Amino acid sequence: MRDVLLEKIELLRQRMVIMGLEVGLDHPEVLEYSMQIDQLHNELNQIDHNLSKVGRKKTYRFYLTENNAFFA
Repeated sequence: MRDVLLEKIELLRQRMVIMGLEVGLDHPEVLEYSMQIDQLHNELNQIDHNLSKVGRKKTYRFYLTENNAFFA
């Protein structure tokens, strides 16, 4: 589930950046992407919080390399 959320966050982030470059950062569609990303981050934080309660917190790292994103 975490990996799915991370992928969704990255895809939305990429779309938001592209849209922001095309129409400006204050455009309603760009702000909508930002709000969706915030919601997914909140879900990810909740998952991490729940995992930490049972002592199995899974850490993650995010790597960017020329047009590619990797989660580890």
